[in-house]
Amino acid sequence: RPPRSTLFPYTTLFRSRKFATVTAIASLLAVPAAAQMYDGFDSNAGYDGFTTGFNEAGYYDAWDSDSDNMLSDREFATGMYADWDSDNDVQISSDEYAVGAERWYGADHDGDFDTLDEDSSGYLDQSEWSAGWNNDYYTAWDSDSDGLLNNDEFSTGVYNTADLDADQYISVEEEGWFEGWFDGDDIEAEVKEVGDLW
Repeated sequence: RPPRSTLFPYTTLFRSRKFATVTAIASLLAVPAAAQMYDGFDSNAGYDGFTTGFNEAGYYDAWDSDSDNMLSDREFATGMYADWDSDNDVQISSDEYAVGAERWYGADHDGDFDTLDEDSSGYLDQSEWSAGWNNDYYTAWDSDSDGLLNNDEFSTGVYNTADLDADQYISVEEEGWFEGWFDGDDIEAEVKEVGDLW
């Protein structure tokens, strides 16, 4: 089994997301951009405009399963599992893994699905996801280094990750990063269905 750091490598995270290919962006634009963002989204409003609407959309509250207004590493990992599990069957297929890894870590992410899939079932269950979890992303978003993500750290991290060219503006093309996030699903119910990962 490779070291945990090779499963979700920190260097790939920041280096590769800036060099996402046109093909990668096109694959994320499977539905019209207007359907990918929350009602009233204005890309010209920058981060401040984004965070107001994003906070109202309830993602942070849904991922914050113990309602303490802080995201722990476990809650973040659980939220990511629910996000990558696009068909909500509480298992991550190799295709879901490929889409999730490319969206969050970039087109040249080198995590190996087959290594994570310890029972060779073709799916990652919660225990396999937990065993391969690397919290470098979570740590990078924790700007005050208190070991928890507050609402602002979470929304800033999401915004910066979606802003592929780092120009502080979510373009129509970059809105594709949010595919499935604002589709009317009950995010809190999806996170609860995944359950605590550890």
